[in-house]
Amino acid sequence: MAYTWEPKWEEYIVEIDGIKFKTCRDKITGMIACPICIHAASKCLGLEKEPFGYNYENSFFFSEHDLIIHIREYHARGNNRSIILSNIKTVRGKERKK
Repeated sequence: MAYTWEPKWEEYIVEIDGIKFKTCRDKITGMIACPICIHAASKCLGLEKEPFGYNYENSFFFSEHDLIIHIREYHARGNNRSIILSNIKTVRGKERKK
């Protein structure tokens, strides 16, 4: 009996209600990881180096809808709000038109 879980990550594109972003999904369980909580860019997407001092959290979901609710309610409020809003304003390195 195993007491730990070693995920086998694959790139996964979430596309729901006009929202589209990349994150990680476990190949075996199908659980979708919150890209902000686990820092998907370094953990499984291979886009960046692992940042020093990043506070990792384990947040995994069975549905895209639950992930969107988590991001909206947990990350889009409080301290993370400014980070998310600054990322939304730029699309592929260009300022988004209002």
